[in-house]
Amino acid sequence: MSEAGWAIYVATAVSLAIVTAIQFAERSYRYRRLKEKKHAGTMGFEYDEGHT
Repeated sequence: MSEAGWAIYVATAVSLAIVTAIQFAERSYRYRRLKEKKHAGTMGFEYDEGHT
């Protein structure tokens, strides 16, 4: 395991960063669509401006 070097750790960190960025982008897209009262594929969830 120690012979894998730093490349595996860097690749893992980069992969996690990409996945996290995609998740935040999808979340912001869904909330924007809900705020516009459009379908966002969230099965009955509605945007409520009263809660943060």
